[in-house]
Amino acid sequence: MSGKPLTLDIYQGGVQNALPFTPNANYAIITDLNKCFGCGGCQMSCKEWNTSGMFGPLPDLNPYGDLDVMFWLRVLYVEVGTYPQTKVYNIPINCYHCMDAPCVVVCPVGATFKRKEDGIVLVDYEECIGTKYCIYACPYGNRFFDYLQGVTKKCTHCFDRIYDPNLPPEERIPACIHGCMVQARIWANRLDPTDPGNILFQDKGGFVMGPETGANPASGYLPWHSDYASNDDVELLDQSQYFNVWTANGTVQLGAQGNNSTSTEGNNSTYTEGNGNNGG
Repeated sequence: MSGKPLTLDIYQGGVQNALPFTPNANYAIITDLNKCFGCGGCQMSCKEWNTSGMFGPLPDLNPYGDLDVMFWLRVLYVEVGTYPQTKVYNIPINCYHCMDAPCVVVCPVGATFKRKEDGIVLVDYEECIGTKYCIYACPYGNRFFDYLQGVTKKCTHCFDRIYDPNLPPEERIPACIHGCMVQARIWANRLDPTDPGNILFQDKGGFVMGPETGANPASGYLPWHSDYASNDDVELLDQSQYFNVWTANGTVQLGAQGNNSTSTEGNNSTYTEGNGNNGG
C-alpha cells in the first residue's frame, strides 16, 4: 500500500459476539484443488498486503534464525501414495470465517467479533487484552499472537482491500485471490444461492475442512478429481480425510514455529493409509 494507511470503521453495519450468528452475507474463499499447484503465491500476496495494511504488521521476530514468522495463510503440502505412485496435495489454509465461529464466543472482552454485514471475523486490537482464548478455541490453528503488540491477529479477508474506494472494482478482492496466477481461489458469498462461486461450490461437490468441529466454516474446497485414474493409480483422499491428514501433520500444533504460528510439518509428512476416493 502507498501513502497513508487506509482507515475503515470495522464495526460499521453491526457486529455479533454470541450465537447464533445470522449475518446478512458470509463471504468466503473457495479453493479449487484441481488448479492449485502449490506455488505459494497466495501466501506471499497475503504477507505483502497485510504487513503494510491497516491490520499489520505481520511480525518476523527472527526470520533468519529459528522460524518465528507470522503468516495468516499457509500452504500445506501432503504427499499421498507409495513411491513411485505418489501425488502431492497443495492445500492453502487461512481463516475460514466460520458461520459459527468458536473464537468469537470465547473472547471475554468482545475484541473478536463477526460482522453482520459480510460475515467477516475481525479482531479489534484496541480491545484485545491478549488472553489467547480465541487461539485455543480455533480448531484450525488460524489465529496468531503478536508478542510485539500483545494482541491476536488473523486473516481479515483483506477487509482494508475489499472496501478500499481507491482501488479499481476488479481489485477489491482478497490479496490471496488477486495473487493466484491460475485462478484457483474464488470469492463467494456462501449465503447467496445465486452467487456464481457458491453455485460452483454446490455443483462440484465442494467441502469444508473438519465439519465435525461444529465451527461451520464458510470457506471451503473443490475436491481433486483425477483425470488419469487407473487401477494402479494413487487413491485420492476422501473428504473426511483432509482434516485428519492435516492435523496428523502437526498443522494445528500451537507453538511449533516459535511463539506465534502453526506448523505445516510434523513427524510424519507422508500419508499412505485410507481408502480414499475423489471426494465428489
